[in-house]
Amino acid sequence: MREKLDFEVFNNSDAQKKKDIVRSLGIYELRGLARALGIKSPTTKIREVLIEDILLTILTGKPADPQVSRKGRPYKKLAHLDSIVSMIANKPEQSQLGFENLAAFNQEIPVFTSKSSELVKVSGVLRVGKLSTYFIDLRNGYHVFLPEEMTSQYSLQTGDYVEGEAYKINESMQFFVLSLFSINTVKAELYAPKPELESKQILPSTFLHIENMKVLKGGRNTLICKEPLFLDNAFKMLIENLERDDAVNVFLGLNLCFEDNFFAMSRKNLLCFVSEYMASEQESYNRIIDAINLVSRLSSQGFNVNFIIYDVGLLLATLDRKFQSEEGESNSQEAGVVLKKIISLAEAREEGTTTTLVASVKDSDVENQTIKNDLIRISAKID
Repeated sequence: MREKLDFEVFNNSDAQKKKDIVRSLGIYELRGLARALGIKSPTTKIREVLIEDILLTILTGKPADPQVSRKGRPYKKLAHLDSIVSMIANKPEQSQLGFENLAAFNQEIPVFTSKSSELVKVSGVLRVGKLSTYFIDLRNGYHVFLPEEMTSQYSLQTGDYVEGEAYKINESMQFFVLSLFSINTVKAELYAPKPELESKQILPSTFLHIENMKVLKGGRNTLICKEPLFLDNAFKMLIENLERDDAVNVFLGLNLCFEDNFFAMSRKNLLCFVSEYMASEQESYNRIIDAINLVSRLSSQGFNVNFIIYDVGLLLATLDRKFQSEEGESNSQEAGVVLKKIISLAEAREEGTTTTLVASVKDSDVENQTIKNDLIRISAKID
């Protein structure tokens, strides 16, 4: 017999805040939270019933319907679930916040009931989870899934860049890969995963001279752009110099205008992770995560990588909005984790491989007090 929920108990401000948090969660977060609280069969319940069960569990300290322990396929735990449980149920977080937790995978597994005969070319950076392997198509934002046997055949991992062809499944914007053309810029039939490097990091020593600026290869650099991307001479010189390298050039550009987007996408040797002007925070954030995963993966396999970010102001604004609380306060902890991961990518190794991080900032942002404050606030979380 289910107990009846007494909503009067939620009158105090702390309890009301918890109630509001629960009601703001998506269906997959609600299901994950219900499991963590020991509630039975969360996947079979509608949203309102789940909310009531969770609130009742918080109120009474025991599950409305206790979960029965049984064997079966393990569910994919949401990356930020520990933080939610900590906020709702006054339980300590079970794991420290890290980049892998923030770079969460979709919990939803597609059901392949039908497929289109039309094939489309797709490309993106893999996210390999326990239950599925998928990527977000760089040009159209499609969710593209890989068959399990293909993931095993090529020993694919999170961060691998793949190109191939896929057919549409169901009537949604989801696709399923039929074949791969290339993996990490190598033809699929020739691809063999490399062992990860264990060499010590060394101090980089190679400089590029771009007008009045020196770019240190294998280090962290900042370039001030005085013009829009497609007009800025220093930026063009930088791209032209980097394109001459035997390297993979990865470009991350958020909320680009049409001209800047066209300029970046038209470069032959520039692998672009871009979002268009006024794109959603989630779309831009997906680009950030995929670009970081790719650079990390390529670097660990011994590729030379040039990672170019345009620009710091937009990157900060995107992270700030992504992790902004409902009360309007910014949670700089999550943003700091992402920035720390980006900063850590710049390195030079004994084998001669190098990762060069070049982050640009617009001339108009240099004296922008808001961006300065964000940099100071987030930087305080990095060390």
